[in-house]
Amino acid sequence: MSNNEKPAIWAFNKVDDPQDRLLIHKSILAGKSRFGWSGEDINDLSDESNYWREENRLQRRLLEVKPGDWVVHRNTPVWCQFVAARVISGYQFDEGLQCSGGIDFRHCFEVDTNTIVEFDRLDPNVLPTVRLNQRQRLERIYEVADFRASIDNLKKGAVEMGEGESREGHHLRVKTGKELLPLATQLIHETHKSKNLEGFLAQVFKKIPGVEEIEEHGRGGWRTDHGADLIVRMLDPLLGLERTIIVQVKSYEGEHRDPNAVEQVKTGIEEFDGHAGMIITTAEGTEELEDKIREISEEINRPITLLAGPEVSRFVIKHAPELLFNLSPR
Repeated sequence: MSNNEKPAIWAFNKVDDPQDRLLIHKSILAGKSRFGWSGEDINDLSDESNYWREENRLQRRLLEVKPGDWVVHRNTPVWCQFVAARVISGYQFDEGLQCSGGIDFRHCFEVDTNTIVEFDRLDPNVLPTVRLNQRQRLERIYEVADFRASIDNLKKGAVEMGEGESREGHHLRVKTGKELLPLATQLIHETHKSKNLEGFLAQVFKKIPGVEEIEEHGRGGWRTDHGADLIVRMLDPLLGLERTIIVQVKSYEGEHRDPNAVEQVKTGIEEFDGHAGMIITTAEGTEELEDKIREISEEINRPITLLAGPEVSRFVIKHAPELLFNLSPR
């Protein structure tokens, strides 16, 4: 890597089998990061004749990983635990690992074991700007500077604080996120049942810059919403193009495990030619729900975002705080 080229950060999603996750973790600690969907010789991306095979489509970006880049394995070795390391080799294809379903994880990269960092997804040392909760099989994280700062924080056990902020202030913010945001989402759920929640969120979307039109299917006399509670059309400021987002809204309690919302978003994207999907649920997100989102997102080649639990109230506070608080002067 040249001096002018910044390192890239690559996020690998978890593997489905818990025992296989442990094998991947053990391999990383021994100096090799591994990626699945690579049980056969035809998966070897270093062989040019394999590159354009359809079964290798989602893995082609592995060839972009260079020495000096970082890889992050999500939910490894267990759910909500992450492991990161700096890559010291280009793409390799070796004998792989003997896993639950046979030989797999032959895509690999050597990593510097001295750089390995393990951390919890909600660790306060990780800057919130670093989006580690994406759900694609292989993704690039673009907040490079903040990621490196987070790695330094994790190694030192430091806490990133704003200018003039005390340690007590930091923990106040952490507790606000952990305690008050879930409470605010609970109150939103209690006061806005079913279609009323769709109308409430439509008001929030109207406050977002770039949003040009919102269709409320559930409240507009439609006989069926075809998988779209809300259709949000907004202008992409970079491309100057209109984008259509299909939104499925669920006023749930507890944990959201039902995958039906994901299938509904898929239907909505196909019916209304959507560019992306979004599921907003007042319940807590679950591994099962995230897995289903990843599966459908890859199947239709469209991004699907999940806002669950406290993320719902954070979304409202960011774009339309007056819907939660009386902000007028007394």
